[in-house]
Amino acid sequence: MKSRRLRQSAVFALQLALLIKTISDHKLLLVTSKIITMRVERRVADGMCIVEAIVAKTGRCDMVLMTVVCPEELVSGRTRIPPAAAGENLRSAVQASRFHDPFRTRQGGYEHLSYRLFPFARNEDVVDRLALFAQLDQLLPPSSASQSAALWGLGGSGKTQIALEYAYRRADEDPTCSVFWVHADDETTFVSDYKAIAKSLKISSDFEGDELLTAVRDGIEALKPYVLVLDNADNLTLFGVGRDRAAGGENTAKEMARNMFGFVPRHSGTVLWTSRDKRIGGSLVSAKRTINVARMTDSEALVLLETVGNKKIGEGELNDAARLLAELDWLPLAVSQAAAYIRRMSITPTEYLSKLARHRKRRKLLGESEFDRHRRPGLSNSIFETWNISMEQIRRENEMAYNILHVLAFLDSQNIPIEIMTKAAALLNKKITDDKQGGESTKSVNSGSDSEDDDDDEVLHAAIRLQEFSFLRFRASEGTNRTYEMHKLVQEATQYALSRRDRRKDETHFSKLALLVVTDLFPERRRELWGECEKYVVHAQRAAEWAEVCEGEIEASDLLSRVAGYMYDRGRWREKEPVDKRAYEFRRKRLGGKHPSTIWSMASLATTYHARGRYEEAENIKVEVLALWRELLGEKHPNTIRSMAELATTYYAQGRWEEAEKIHLETLAVWREVHGEKHPNTIWTMASLATTYQAQGRREEAEKIQVEVLPLLREVRGEKHPNTIWTMASLATIYQAQGRWEEAEKIQVEVLPLLREVLGEKHPNTIWTMASLATTYQAQGRWEEAEKIQVELLALRHEVLGEKHPDTLQAMALLAMTYHAQGRWEEAEKIQVEVLALLREVRGEKHPDMVLTMASLAATYQAQGRRNSSQNPVNFTRHEHMGSG
Repeated sequence: MKSRRLRQSAVFALQLALLIKTISDHKLLLVTSKIITMRVERRVADGMCIVEAIVAKTGRCDMVLMTVVCPEELVSGRTRIPPAAAGENLRSAVQASRFHDPFRTRQGGYEHLSYRLFPFARNEDVVDRLALFAQLDQLLPPSSASQSAALWGLGGSGKTQIALEYAYRRADEDPTCSVFWVHADDETTFVSDYKAIAKSLKISSDFEGDELLTAVRDGIEALKPYVLVLDNADNLTLFGVGRDRAAGGENTAKEMARNMFGFVPRHSGTVLWTSRDKRIGGSLVSAKRTINVARMTDSEALVLLETVGNKKIGEGELNDAARLLAELDWLPLAVSQAAAYIRRMSITPTEYLSKLARHRKRRKLLGESEFDRHRRPGLSNSIFETWNISMEQIRRENEMAYNILHVLAFLDSQNIPIEIMTKAAALLNKKITDDKQGGESTKSVNSGSDSEDDDDDEVLHAAIRLQEFSFLRFRASEGTNRTYEMHKLVQEATQYALSRRDRRKDETHFSKLALLVVTDLFPERRRELWGECEKYVVHAQRAAEWAEVCEGEIEASDLLSRVAGYMYDRGRWREKEPVDKRAYEFRRKRLGGKHPSTIWSMASLATTYHARGRYEEAENIKVEVLALWRELLGEKHPNTIRSMAELATTYYAQGRWEEAEKIHLETLAVWREVHGEKHPNTIWTMASLATTYQAQGRREEAEKIQVEVLPLLREVRGEKHPNTIWTMASLATIYQAQGRWEEAEKIQVEVLPLLREVLGEKHPNTIWTMASLATTYQAQGRWEEAEKIQVELLALRHEVLGEKHPDTLQAMALLAMTYHAQGRWEEAEKIQVEVLALLREVRGEKHPDMVLTMASLAATYQAQGRRNSSQNPVNFTRHEHMGSG
C-alpha cells in the first residue's frame, strides 16, 4: 500500500512538472502525453526524493526523460511544492529473455536501482581463456561511456559462455551496472526478449511494435552504466547487413520487413555482440573491435575436460587425453560433450578415444546431445547438429557456397585448392543449364572471358562466405594459388546430415560431384605435372572412398589407377598399395575377374608387392596375371610379354637367376621381332638381362650389354629420363664388381644429383644410388664418407620402405660393416644382431643373406676376442646342424 501511494504521489509530482515544462517551452502538452515508466529513489542525506519518468507524446515516438527532485513529504502526499524539472532527448534499444528483480544499491547517499537480467546462472565450469578475456577487457573496460565489441567464431567455440562470464564480472565489479541479455537469432526472439525487458522496466503495456522497441531502447539508455549482450546474431540481415545482396532470396520479404539495428542502444553503455558471421566486424561494430573465438589452447581444453568430467587426468592418460582433444579439434562444445559422456559412463579418455575410432560409434557419440543448463531449452547441443542453422543461413544467402561446402565434405579437409571449388561451381552451373535445356549438354560452361571472370568472382564470394562462418580457413597464397582447409568436425557434420534417410539423394549427388571434380582435375601422367598431381592426390583417394554411395566404382577405379601411376613414378610404394587394392576391388566387383582393366589392377598391385620386398605375394599374382593375358590375348601380345618381364624381375629378386635369364631372353626376342631394336621395351629388357648376368657373375657380358644400352636410351629417351639414369647407375655397379672403383665413383657422383633432380630425394632409386656410392667409399677405405651417407640412407629407407624391407636390412648391414672397419665393434654387433633377427622373420633361415650376416657377426665377435662364445652364430649353427643329424 505504501509503495502504491508513493507511485501515485510521484505521478502527481510529474504531472505538475510537465505542466511547468509546457508553460516554459510549449513542446509537450500534458493532455496528449503519457508516462511510460517511472522510478523513485530516496536521497538519504537530506530527506529528499528523486523521481524519474520517461514520458512520450501520445501517438509519437518522441521521448523525454523528466527528473523531479522533491521532499519526501511531497511524494507521500502530505505537501505539494513546485518541483524542478529538466528533460533531454533519448535514443537507441536492446532485448532480453529471463530476468531477476531490480538490484538496489546505495551510493553517494542515493539508493540506486539497477537490473540484472541474465539468461542463465553463472557457469562455474567456465574456463578462464586468458587471452580472450584480456582482449575483451581491453575493448570493453568498466565504463558508462558508449562502447561496443563483438565475439565471432564457429558455432560451439564458446562465444556465449565468454559473453556470459564477462557480463557477470561487470556486475560483480560495479553494483550500479545493469545487465540485459537478448537472443538475437531472429526477429521473434529479439522482440520476445525486448518485451521481457519492457516488463522488467515497468514500461507501459500500451506500447506495441516499433513504439515498444523504441521505448525499451530508450529505457536501457536511461540506465547507465549498463551492459547489453546481443547473443547469436548470426543472421546479420536482421540488422541491415547485406540486405542488397540478400534481395531476391526466398525469405527476403520476411527478413527485410524490419531493420532491428535501429532499436539497439548506442549511447551511454556497453553493447557486446556474439555471432558466427565474421561480417559483423566492419558492419555492426568496428572491425578492430572484434575478437575471433577460435579453438582452445591445449592447456585450456585439458582444464575443460577435467572440469566437466569432474576428474583429474592421470599421468598415464595424458597422452591419450591430448590425442582425444586433437581429435575433437580443441572445440569447447565437443570437449565438454565428451567430458560429460566420460563422467556419465565412468570411462576413461582412452576408452572414449577408442569409441571414436569406430565409424558408427563415432557418429553416434558426436550426434548425441547432452543436457546443458547453460544452453536454451529446445536447442540441440549435438556436435553434428550445432551448425545446421548456419548452413541453412548460407543456403538462403548464397546457394553456390552451400553447394560447394557439400562437395568439399567428400574430399580431404586439408590443402583444398581454389581450383576444386571453381571446377565444382562449373559442374553445378552446367547441370543447371542442362536441366533448363531438357538434359542436353552444352558445348561450354562459359561463353567467354567475361563469363569466366564472373564465375571466378562467384566462387571467390562463396569461399569468403564460408570463411566468414569459419567453415573454411584460408591457408596460403602463392601467386594465384589459393589454398583452404575445412574444419574437420564441420566436414563430418555435413556428411552426417546428408546420411539421413530423407537426404540420401543429396548424399549421392554431392559425393558423385566430388568424384567428377577430382577426376577432371587430376593431370595426366607426366613428370612436369607432378606438382599438379600432388595437389589432388589425397583428394582423389578421399573422393573414391564414397564411390559405393554414389555408384561410381568404375569412375573411382579409373581415377585410382591414375593415382597409382603417379605414385609408381614417385616410388611411393607404401601409399600405392591401398590405392591398388581399392581399384582392384572396384573393378573385380563391377567388371569381373577377367576384364582387362581388372587384370591391369592386379598387375599394378603385384608390382607394389615386389617393390615392398614381398616377393612371394608378388610372384603369385604375376603368375596369375600372365595366365590370364595368355588366355585372353595370346602369347605374343605386348601385355603378355610385359607380364613375363615383370615375373622375371621377381625371380631375379628371389635369387632365381636362371629362371629370370630364360624369361628375359624369350621376351627380348619377341620385343625385337614385334617392335625392333630401338623400342624402349626392347632396350629395357636388354638392361634387365645385363643385371641378371651381373648377378650370375658374368660381368663382362653384363658390361657389354649395358655399354650398348646406354647410348640407345640417351637417343630414344633422353639424357634425364629415369631409365637412362638408372642404366648409368647399373653400369657403375658392374664397375664396382670388377674393382674399377674410380670409374664407378665417377658415374655415381654424376648419377646421384640427376636422380635427386628428376625423381626426388626420397625415391627408392635415389636412395639405392646413395647406397651404391657408400659401398664404393667403403671399398676405397673412405669410412667417414661412407658412414655419413649410410646414416642418412638408413633413415630414408626406414621412412620410405619400412624397417623390414630387404633394402632397409641391407642398409643396416652396410652401416654395421663400416662400424666394424672403424673398430666400433659394440655398435656393429648391436646392428648385426638386430638384422639377423629381422632376416629370420622376413626371409627365413636358409636365405643367402642370413649366411652373410651370420658371418659378419661372427667376425665382430672374433674382433672382440669372443671366438668361442656361445653367442657366436657360426658355433650356434654348427651345433644346431650336428644335433639335427
